[in-house]
Amino acid sequence: MNMEIDFVIPWVDDSDSEWLSERNRYEGPSDSASAHGQDKRYRDWGLLRYFFRSVALNAPWVRKVHFLTYGHLPKWLDTSNPKLHIVKHEDYIPHEYLPTFNSNVIELNANRIESLAEQFVLFNDDLIVLNRTSEDDYFHKGLPRATAVLSAGGLARGDEFYVPFNVASVLSTHFVPLNCVRSHPLKWLSPAYGTMALRTVLMLAFPSFKGFYEPHLCNSFLKSTFDEVWAEEKDELERTSSHRFRQATDISNWLMKDWQCAKGDFYPRPISFGKSFNLGIDFDSTLEEAESYLRGRKGKVVCLNDGDLTPEQYETARTRILACLDELFPEKCEFEL
Repeated sequence: MNMEIDFVIPWVDDSDSEWLSERNRYEGPSDSASAHGQDKRYRDWGLLRYFFRSVALNAPWVRKVHFLTYGHLPKWLDTSNPKLHIVKHEDYIPHEYLPTFNSNVIELNANRIESLAEQFVLFNDDLIVLNRTSEDDYFHKGLPRATAVLSAGGLARGDEFYVPFNVASVLSTHFVPLNCVRSHPLKWLSPAYGTMALRTVLMLAFPSFKGFYEPHLCNSFLKSTFDEVWAEEKDELERTSSHRFRQATDISNWLMKDWQCAKGDFYPRPISFGKSFNLGIDFDSTLEEAESYLRGRKGKVVCLNDGDLTPEQYETARTRILACLDELFPEKCEFEL
């Protein structure tokens, strides 16, 4: 089945003086801790160039890459490439929510992007398409692929603990877990999940959702799902969109992903699809494992999260990871000048 599939990737240049000045202007006392924590989230350690190289090499079929930005652009990016759509926040996010320094706002409003395809994949700039992928790795017969595994929060250490619980709370007002699984048992209890499917079985003892397993990889979406969730939960999404900085009541794009799963509008994605590395946990061993995963091209997509690193660890990780990526993707691609 031929599908038009778009990729969406938000990016922030934390060295942009104009962006920093505006963020500081809007930052209030209640936002200071949140914004300080986001300094590391916004930290650009040079992966973006390799993201584009990996897409050009391993997903050449993509129709369009929508690059979401405050306004800044990498100097090496070829903005004349017909596959590249530069989208400023002001181009699609309602003006009353701008400026925003909250990645949830940037992602939750993605369905407003002009000319966005019905099938799209949301990436972050710490993701790399490690091996050749096909459209079917992201969508099967028009349905987004997902790893539908229930969990008690589904968090790795270092994540904002509140997000999955906020999402689960909203989802539970519309769906009952047992009914969802009964309606699509082969999707929810798929062999593609391996033993992780047992988590879902155990969580069915609860009458409401407690969370989903979140592998921190790219997520496949139907634009119409975003439209539907906005129609059903407008107040919740407007509340999050009004937060210039992240807050404990925020909803993330996980709501749309989990909504698709709850409705059965998905197809199982194997656990082996990819892996996420949080380098802030057990730094030395995790960095070695990430290097091995990269050089061995062990999955189709990999996430390299720099996590809560000291400045020394950050420089070490940056140097070693970029060396790996330069071995894997040494040539300039169509998205580079």
